[in-house]
Amino acid sequence: MRSDLLTSIKLAEKLKETFGLRECMVIPDDGGLLTPTQRIGKAGASLLEGALNPDDVVGVAWGRTIQALANNLTEQHLSNMYVVQVVGSQRSTSDGFSSEECVSLISLKLHAKAANLHAPAALSNKELRDALLSETIIQEQFARIRSCNKILFGVCSIKDNSLVFASGLTNVEESKYYISKGAVGVIAGRFYDADGTWIQGPLDDRLVGITLDEVRQIPTRIAVAGGTDKTAAMLGALRGNYINMLITDEQTALSILERA
Repeated sequence: MRSDLLTSIKLAEKLKETFGLRECMVIPDDGGLLTPTQRIGKAGASLLEGALNPDDVVGVAWGRTIQALANNLTEQHLSNMYVVQVVGSQRSTSDGFSSEECVSLISLKLHAKAANLHAPAALSNKELRDALLSETIIQEQFARIRSCNKILFGVCSIKDNSLVFASGLTNVEESKYYISKGAVGVIAGRFYDADGTWIQGPLDDRLVGITLDEVRQIPTRIAVAGGTDKTAAMLGALRGNYINMLITDEQTALSILERA
């Protein structure tokens, strides 16, 4: 067996053992031929295809790695499958990583029914968010979100170049509150600390989407993320039990285990 593959397998087994994961794939370095996002997305597509079943309700967040995964999916025809948008729509982007675009592409590849969340991800104030959540159609869409038996998401860091800012969901100034409370990462627009504890703050009061408590209740929680700049964010997510199936790259796996 190739030594690089053996190393990746050993890292995956160590991550499974350390964090109680059901499945883990660690992608070996390829000498820079593809970006980590492309490599993780390709591997994530393979893992997701093997995990899908008829009647699945698959929640999808957003992100460049989710988009890469969607691009690498092969067509499948599983009966009565839903692909569900779990966070409202973000500002329009030019490279296709918004939540509604990821849901659309995945549902097309899987020949599944798309269930979009017809609301902005972040509103201007809590009162407007609360009023929107009281609407019957939005309540029905949240009932679909809460019926998910699988969820697919990326992990964001809190660095200035993080996708949580590039998506228009929030800004660096607003994030200072969360950083002051110890935030290390973001999943589906929700900030959490190094132990995985959800930090609630000003964005949460305006956000339309799944909560971290609800993420943790979904039986299959698939994270596709990599890059050593995300080590703290991914370690917090693992400690918080938001992930039980992980696809990442070799250098990130090593970095996580060094700090575990």
